[in-house]
Amino acid sequence: MKLNKAYSCAELSAIIEAKYEKNKKNIFDTVSSLTNPEQNSLGFIFQDKVSDDLSSFTGLVVSNTFIEDVDSSVTLFRVENVKHSLSLLLNTLPNSSSYTKSDDYNNATVGKNVRIGENCIIYPGVFINHNCSIGNNVIIHPNVTIGSDGFGLYKLDGLWKKIPHVGSVVIEDDVEIGSNTTIDRGMLDNTILKRNCKIDNLVHIAHNVIVGSNTAIAACTGIAGSTSIGDNCTIGGGVGINGHITICNNVNIHGMSMITKSITKEGDYASALAADSVRNWRRNQVIFRNLYKKK
Repeated sequence: MKLNKAYSCAELSAIIEAKYEKNKKNIFDTVSSLTNPEQNSLGFIFQDKVSDDLSSFTGLVVSNTFIEDVDSSVTLFRVENVKHSLSLLLNTLPNSSSYTKSDDYNNATVGKNVRIGENCIIYPGVFINHNCSIGNNVIIHPNVTIGSDGFGLYKLDGLWKKIPHVGSVVIEDDVEIGSNTTIDRGMLDNTILKRNCKIDNLVHIAHNVIVGSNTAIAACTGIAGSTSIGDNCTIGGGVGINGHITICNNVNIHGMSMITKSITKEGDYASALAADSVRNWRRNQVIFRNLYKKK
């Protein structure tokens, strides 16, 4: 992501409320994530320990307690709260609120720099935010929102604060999206729906999620941020998927399941309990509560 200008270390440290050390001569005009690093960019590390390859970065924003060894050519910006500093920097970027009714699609609202491919069907009430890209042969049903801000928050002085989202949404060819589904744009990277994936009604796809090609997701599923779902998967209705995990190819998740960890082996997965009589359900609850009690 390009910044407004090329910043010196002194200028950048003033914006993000940082003290800087090591190489004090670097200039920064680009910010990128640890997941998709860009050469000679500025990165943000939210934990004190990191296993990612940091070789692309010439500057890193880290907490005051960060102690890992970093090459002397990299500028370290030390801050009290890394997410707060990221928010301060992203707030310097222009934020357009100008939208127009589409001339090509009845009663659809479209932001700036939106690309829509050929042979698409976009129904009334659809909202497409700035910088989103939609491929060919895509069907978007009524009242879908594409490119809304992700739920990126941090606490400062006990209060929730918002991190601006400057990524976008990329929808590849032959995708279908059901009514009232919401697809958030990424914070720095893009949220991506790959070729021929099919999304049902009332699905929430959070920021930075990747949905693999030929994957089908049933209604009322919620996918938390920065999760990657593989190709040829099926996800049943009402499934909840945790953030920052990976689901491999060829996985079938049964309805109402709760996925809290990465799935690395293809196959069928389920966690929800099927309905039973109230009498049996109460008996089972007693058994569950006593499973791990000491004798």
